[in-house]
Amino acid sequence: MTTVYRSSEQKFHEAYGILCASLPSNSSRAGLYPTFCKIPTGGNTASHSHFEGELFYIICGQGLMEIAGETSRLESGDLVVIPPFSVHELRNTGAEELCFLSVYSDDVEIPAIAPETVVTAAPPTPNGSLHLGHMSGPYLAADIAARYLRARGAAVLSHSGTDDHQNYVGERARALGFSPEAFRKKMRARIESSLRAMQIAFDEFVEPKTDSAYKARVERFARAAVAKGAVVQESLLLPHCAHCDRALVDALIDGTCPVCNAESRGGCESCGVVVMPQALLDPKCARCGHAAEPRATSVYVFDLKRHLPAVDLSGLSLTKRLRELVDRVAGMTELKVLVSYPGTEGMQFPNSEQTMHVWFEMAAHYEKFATGQASWIHAFGFDNSFYYLLFIPALLKAVNPLAKLPDAVLTNEFLLLDGLKFSTSRGHAVWADEFDGNTDHLRFYLSLHRPGARQSDFSVKDFRTFSAKLESQMRTLHNLARTAGSARPEDGVLAECNRFTRELEDFLSPEKFDPRRAAHRIMEWIDLAAQDGDRLRIRALAANAAPIMPGISKSLQAALGETSPGWVTDWARTL
Repeated sequence: MTTVYRSSEQKFHEAYGILCASLPSNSSRAGLYPTFCKIPTGGNTASHSHFEGELFYIICGQGLMEIAGETSRLESGDLVVIPPFSVHELRNTGAEELCFLSVYSDDVEIPAIAPETVVTAAPPTPNGSLHLGHMSGPYLAADIAARYLRARGAAVLSHSGTDDHQNYVGERARALGFSPEAFRKKMRARIESSLRAMQIAFDEFVEPKTDSAYKARVERFARAAVAKGAVVQESLLLPHCAHCDRALVDALIDGTCPVCNAESRGGCESCGVVVMPQALLDPKCARCGHAAEPRATSVYVFDLKRHLPAVDLSGLSLTKRLRELVDRVAGMTELKVLVSYPGTEGMQFPNSEQTMHVWFEMAAHYEKFATGQASWIHAFGFDNSFYYLLFIPALLKAVNPLAKLPDAVLTNEFLLLDGLKFSTSRGHAVWADEFDGNTDHLRFYLSLHRPGARQSDFSVKDFRTFSAKLESQMRTLHNLARTAGSARPEDGVLAECNRFTRELEDFLSPEKFDPRRAAHRIMEWIDLAAQDGDRLRIRALAANAAPIMPGISKSLQAALGETSPGWVTDWARTL
């Protein structure tokens, strides 16, 4: 039935400082909310913002529109788009009443998908295999994001590798009685096996120790950094162990963080701040336990405080704790980062007899993504946030002012195991390559419990219970899929499937990435589909669950007698 609304027939009431008439709706959940509004001469709306996007269509009169500090003149026939959360105000500057139609929707706005995207994940250090704590962070996140973007039609390159030159590798190898190189190769093989076990496959998985192109790229960057004055030589009183006769850096030193008093080796896992080795409190040798002695040492350093203003993080969605880290570092009066140190285990810094610090090496490697044309998404944990959010971007900008930050970051806190932190050294872990459960169930469970903005806990007992229930639900859904009829679904079901898809697009978009919310929504959908057995619901589940549960997605599609439809934005078109 056609309904015509005339502004002259509506009852106006005061709202936002002007007179408005909201049009009635007979639906339980309206899609659009149109409102007639009028502003007297010299009047204006109250300055305000809201989460909904909004349109103003000027019916008569003229005015001045301010949106997020930008001002535009409007007159009859103009249409203006107001983005969500933007502070806006409309002022009547004409000689007659200003009338306009406001239309907003509480539906979510889905960011556009870049046609070409690189998804990178922080490289794991081959001083041990990958446990489920590792998997719940950068690696599963990067894989889910890459699968989702490919389903949406983007050309995606996924990239990671091993962090071969960390001195943690050699120290761990010696403690276990291996040669560093034999141990590194063994752990890299286990890391690759762990990723395969979790159905995670990177298009590129570099091996810095053997990759000549990688080494050449890093060396070119190092020479450019010195030539441009981005890194300079300074004489510092570095901690030194007289007993072991070595400079103490990273895995070689134990100490206390001067910022939060937690245990630290320079990069503090508690507060996130990275300090120079000589800034640690009560430093001692991590191998023999002897107190460190200061020794004048000429090294290369990067003045982060000087170059930090070039780093603009305003376009990134960061958690509260990450914002606190950024603010804490910005408030420090002086902060330099070590670029080289006496040693022989990593890459050699050009024109010196020193080892290149591995995080400088990392920045050199990421330069190709910071200067490429493709959109760049980077996944990493809180413990490395100082480097990925501050040090690496500032260093890249210092060498090349045109270098860019990632377009989106996928970050995580720590996952606990039965209430305690996963620990490679203590063996308190569930290793991914030794896990004997259903991998799709595990990916789903880790997504449900992803430690995105806060720590979460993995319980083996809870997972077994969860997996058994999910297995039962999947048997039910597979049986329903094989017998479900092909009758056209009700319009309500069709609308719900489109809404389900749109919600997952919101949860999995790189700018808002939250696989935890996506997994909870999928869990609700599984319960619903298992109850009513509607074929379209099962089809929507099979397609939308693919980034998180690729195996289950394929098996449901096989039970339906279909192939993957890709990502469906309007299920009516598939009927």
